[in-house]
Amino acid sequence: MGKEAFFIDQITERLMSSVVDESARDFDLTVMYGKETTADQIIEASKRFPMMGKQQLIVVREAQYLERNFDQLTPYLSHPQTQTVLVLCYKHKKLDKRKKAYKAIAAKGIILDAKPLYENQVGGWIELEGRKHGFRFHPHAIALLVAFLGSNLGKISKELEKLSLNVAHGSDVTPDHIEEYIGYSKEFNSFELQNALGQRNLSHAFRIVQYMAGNPTQHPFPLTITVVFNFFQKLFMCHGLKSPADAPRVLGVSPFFVKDYQLAAQKYTMKQTANVLGVLKEFDLKSKGVGAQNMPLEELMKELILKIVSA
Repeated sequence: MGKEAFFIDQITERLMSSVVDESARDFDLTVMYGKETTADQIIEASKRFPMMGKQQLIVVREAQYLERNFDQLTPYLSHPQTQTVLVLCYKHKKLDKRKKAYKAIAAKGIILDAKPLYENQVGGWIELEGRKHGFRFHPHAIALLVAFLGSNLGKISKELEKLSLNVAHGSDVTPDHIEEYIGYSKEFNSFELQNALGQRNLSHAFRIVQYMAGNPTQHPFPLTITVVFNFFQKLFMCHGLKSPADAPRVLGVSPFFVKDYQLAAQKYTMKQTANVLGVLKEFDLKSKGVGAQNMPLEELMKELILKIVSA
């Protein structure tokens, strides 16, 4: 259960490929959907005995749609058929711990709470997944992926599959690869925008937002604000560091990027950084249409840039 559907899908696929032998899957693997089934049907299927192997596997996808009737499963969950592996995929939310069904599952089975990764964990996850595919990432390439895809692990995983088909085993994935195979500009993106703003480089920041405003689907304004906000939030923390050696741990960034914050700290005082955070909160509301109705996106973004560099 939980908000990170990617982990739920991964574990389910692993179970489907390992619990029942491939030769027996036509007989001992049943996939059901919460929207289209009832608690009684799940219980009936789970009480059957395997036909070809030692175990049968019942997978209930979208089990969250059974929420109102979930407790009807309790009698079976309290006394499960030992030759059945029942997998309930409860996506995007959590089963109420007060429900009898939850307590029965906790007593007889295993509950996984699939939590989304924090922003500062996504880069490390990409690096580990890259190793599984047989390549390494240049830190800027990881930053580009995070800036482009955020923490959507499903989308990131698909892009890593694409890279694995085009990048030689054992190679380093660079920003050039991201631009060529994923189609995300290595020069005009929210990652480069935060660096331009960090150096108060107004002309370069304007060039970037002009490009981004012309490609709003690829560069949604709310995501851009989030990326820039996170940068200045870390910059604010950087001002409060007692020792520069603490920066990677406190900021949650690779040592490779610490210099970007140290250089930006020379351009913005702590008070100015706090002012920028206030500006970004104001424009977060404007990105949602509050106080900026009918304002062209490029003009809105340019106004944001001007307010940041003059903070």
